[in-house]
Amino acid sequence: MRKLWNRQTNEVFGESGMFADKDYVQLMFPARKIRRVCCPALNIEYVEGKDWRHEPGSCRIVRTAESAIPFWSDAALHPPDAESRYYPDPAANAVGGGLDGRNLRFDAGDLFARNQIEIDYQAESIDYAVKLPEQTGRLPRFRERLKRPGAACRISWLGDSISEGYNASGYLHKPPFQPAFAELSAEGLREAADVKIELLNRGLNGADSSYPLSRPEIFRGDHPDLLVIAFGMNDLLCDGGTAKYLDNIAEIIRLNREVSPETEYLLATPMTGNPMRNSTKLELTAAFARSLRGFAAECPADTALADLTAVWCKFLERKNFFDLTGNGVNHPNDCGHRILASGILNVLAPDFFPFHEP
Repeated sequence: MRKLWNRQTNEVFGESGMFADKDYVQLMFPARKIRRVCCPALNIEYVEGKDWRHEPGSCRIVRTAESAIPFWSDAALHPPDAESRYYPDPAANAVGGGLDGRNLRFDAGDLFARNQIEIDYQAESIDYAVKLPEQTGRLPRFRERLKRPGAACRISWLGDSISEGYNASGYLHKPPFQPAFAELSAEGLREAADVKIELLNRGLNGADSSYPLSRPEIFRGDHPDLLVIAFGMNDLLCDGGTAKYLDNIAEIIRLNREVSPETEYLLATPMTGNPMRNSTKLELTAAFARSLRGFAAECPADTALADLTAVWCKFLERKNFFDLTGNGVNHPNDCGHRILASGILNVLAPDFFPFHEP
């Protein structure tokens, strides 16, 4: 699990960006020195002065006029009807439903990764700070197990296509072959604690929080130490709104407790999708995140919350959506998967992961 940054040295690793209708990429932090600008998907390292430039102390990587780094115009981000094939067509390059009536660029493969860059740099300082719900005292059995060298820990993971791994390069079997955020979370726990993590990833493309209730056999036989429940993106499209979403999550927990009373639970709020699409407007995701925060706060100590919405949105205060997207609509790229995994690990291994001072 490659960390996002090192606060002690101010080094930032693999921060992604995309020249999407702008000739610059905004960095998370003012950069003292750029170490590398590259495209891992293409195994290309771009050259300072020729392809990009940076003013020491600034937050911008600027694309030069003669640069080999891809640039996407506004027209490329919004393909016209005559040039569009719509999801779920296997060759889809667009989805409808833009707030302004236009189509939105979509790709189920690595198109975005091949047109994005990753930047390694030394920051002037790392001032990322996000207010997250206090989780001290929660998951006592799981935390105690992590302290036992060589202990076996089983994690079962329920979720949608993001949990399944969509648009992570490893899931696509494309360079640089990075695992998705469920697997990255397990890797991070193995690094943070001398334990044996078994991950049972039950994430499924298209699933919403009702899916495990229609197929309880997919998780009731797992008997995990920790059950991660990471729905929300597809629930935005479902009837019943936040009330049904919370009812479904409560029922998943109840069904699992019947057969596995020692299991503890980690509930994850969703990342946000393309803010220019009606079905993924920021206020919709925010409402689901607020509801899950309130639900988790009323749960007993065997249940904790990973507020991935807050973590993700803090990045979007400085980054563009296209810097972090894997498909243009509702999936993260490799850097985005690392952000989500870091949000999980900030709860499960807070001494090891980066959203607080060491």
